[in-house]
Order: sequence, then C-alpha cells, then structure tokens
Amino acid sequence: MVLLVVAVWQIGSALRERGDATSYVATSAGTETSTTTGNADVTLSEDGTTPLGAAVLDGVVEEYLSLQEQGIYTEDAGAKAAEKMAQDLIAPLSYRTYTAADISTASDTSYGRMLAYRTDLQVSLAPLLKNTQAEFEIFASYVDTKDTAYLEKLRAAAQNYRAAANATARVVPPKDALAHHLAVLNALEKFAVALDTLAANADDPFASVVVLRSYNQAETNVLTSFASLAKYYREKRS
Repeated sequence: MVLLVVAVWQIGSALRERGDATSYVATSAGTETSTTTGNADVTLSEDGTTPLGAAVLDGVVEEYLSLQEQGIYTEDAGAKAAEKMAQDLIAPLSYRTYTAADISTASDTSYGRMLAYRTDLQVSLAPLLKNTQAEFEIFASYVDTKDTAYLEKLRAAAQNYRAAANATARVVPPKDALAHHLAVLNALEKFAVALDTLAANADDPFASVVVLRSYNQAETNVLTSFASLAKYYREKRS
C-alpha cells in the first residue's frame, strides 16, 4: 500500500513537472486481457497488475521481510524504503542495437558528402514527422481520461520511430559520422520500445512509475543523439 501511494505520487509528480496537472488512478480489470507491444505480449492479471508491476511488488515484499528479519521495521522505515525503491527503479528495455559492423560507411568525409548524408537522413527520418504531439502529453491524456485511443497513438508513434530507424539503418554515412549515426539509430530503437512498454503498462501504477523513468532516459538519448548529429553538421568544414 505504501509503494502504491508512492507510485501514484511519483507519476502525478512527473506529469506536473511537464505541465500536465492530472492524477493517476489504477484500474482493476475483471478478466485477464492481453496487450500487444512491439515485440511482446503483456498480460494483465485480474487486479490490473502486469508482470513488471508484479516484479516491483515482489521487491517491496522482499524489502519488507528484510526489515522485519532485522527487527527494524516501522511504518516510517517501510515508507522510506518504498519511496527509495520508487526513485531508483528503472524498467529494463530490450531493443534492437546497432554496431559498426551493421552499417556500411563511405570513405569520403568531405563537406559535400556530409551534405548528401544530411539529405539522405531527411528522407529516412521522415516518419518522425507523423508524430505531431509530444509522446509524454499523449500518455498524460490517457492518465487523465482513460481513453484507450491515446494508447493507440503511443503505439503508432513507436512504430514511426521504428520505421525511421529501419530506414536510417540503410543510409550510408561518411565514416567520420558513424558514431553519430549509431547513436541516433539506437536511440530511436530504444525510444520505440519505451513507448510500447509505457502503453502496455499504463494501467499498472507499480509498473508505470518505473517505466516512466526508462522513458525519460530513452527520450534524453534521442535528444542528445540528434544534438550531437547537429553539432557534426555545424562543425564540418572539409
């Protein structure tokens, strides 16, 4: 119960920090339902808990038993332990990762080749233009309304990130842009999985609080990778 309160508070706090004043209320499913994400099915139990949420809850139980065995359990100690867990947990994301061996490069590193590469990326990244609303806002709208259409929008956005990654993997970068190219590819793949995972766990507050942390990390990776690529463009002279 303590972790549930903390999880609800963490999600609400995260949404408010992004300017979305809303609240999170867990829903209970009367029957088992299966939600399909990018590469896996997530089955909700009768109490609305996903496997990820159940794993988080198991961790809380272990912490509680540990405190009990040490003879130091109090309500305050339990609350602090639960809050620390909520702050530290991050959901693992399994996604396609690219290495240098997966990408062909061009030996020509001239300014003109960079311009051609930039043009190629404008084409390969075009699926991202279909995402006209910030993904976090879409999730916030679901939290606020429980309208599953928003979850479908999240999954559609994930598909656009994945399509952009697939197309970009076929682009041939100059060899001096390979590190930036790989960073963009892996960031897109990771964010796509983060969005699918967020949609799949949207009704489980235990799972959502840890998925949101993974989402934030994945989102930062996307922004950082594109910023690094833009710097490469700007600093290219010859």
